[in-house]
Amino acid sequence: MNLDFTPESAPEIPAVFPETGWHIQPGPVPPARVQVFGERSSGTNFVKRLLGRNTPLQPIEALGWKHGFPQMTAIPPDVLIVACVRDARPWSLSMHAKPWHTPPAMQRLGYSDFIRHPWETIADRKRYFPQVADLGGDGRPLQHDRNPLTGLPFPDLFSLRRAKLASLLSFMRRDCTLVVCRLEAVQQAPEAFLANVARHLALLPPGPYRPVVRRLGSRFRASVEARPETPRAVPEADLDFLRCRLNLETESRLGYDYG
Repeated sequence: MNLDFTPESAPEIPAVFPETGWHIQPGPVPPARVQVFGERSSGTNFVKRLLGRNTPLQPIEALGWKHGFPQMTAIPPDVLIVACVRDARPWSLSMHAKPWHTPPAMQRLGYSDFIRHPWETIADRKRYFPQVADLGGDGRPLQHDRNPLTGLPFPDLFSLRRAKLASLLSFMRRDCTLVVCRLEAVQQAPEAFLANVARHLALLPPGPYRPVVRRLGSRFRASVEARPETPRAVPEADLDFLRCRLNLETESRLGYDYG
C-alpha cells in the first residue's frame, strides 16, 4: 500500500512556489516557538539554526522525531511548523553517503543497490530516540520509517520519499502555523527568506544577519570498516529509477524537474 496523494486529495501548493521556494501560512497568533520537520539530509539543521540565530523563535523538538511521520497529539497555536524539502538527486546521494540508522548490510551497498533496497532501518542510537533509552529496543526496527498503515518497510528509498513528502505537505491541512520551504531557495536567499517569515508571521524584523557558518548535524559513524564511495552525480540508469518511483507531479509543484 502506497502513501501518496491522489489529484483530488493533494494540498494546493501555490503556483508561485517553484519560483519563490517557500510558502507561509499564518496561524491564529504570532509564533514563539518553532519545530522543523523534513527527511534526513534535507536541510533541517540548517533551517533550524538559521531561524534560531535570526528570529525570536525558540527551536524545540517536543513534537516528535523531525524525520518521521507527524505523530504529535496537538500543535500548540504558538508553534511554527517548518517543513523542509530538497531535490531528490543530491538528497539521495547524501542519504547514501550518510546512511543514518541503516544496518551494516545496507551500509555496504553501492549507491545503485542502496536506493533499490527495502528501507529497513533500525533504532541504533539511543541519543536520538528517548524511548529506546528509557524502555529498550536498541537495534530493533525503526518504526518511524515504517509504512504507518501496513507496518512494513518501504520497498526502496524513493518510495520512502514519496510517503514522507506527502506527510510533510499534509501540514498544510493540519490547522497550524506553517512554512514549507525548499532548501535550495533558502540557501540561495536566506535574508529574503527571513524577511518574508517575519513579515507574514508578525515577528520582529530581523536584525543584522547572522549566517550559519558551522558544520551542522552529527558526524556519521559507519558500522562497517569499508564503505563504497558515493558517486558525485546520480548515474543515468538510476535517474530512470528515480523518475519511475517519485510522484513527479508533486515534485514539479515544488520546483523540481528531473528531466
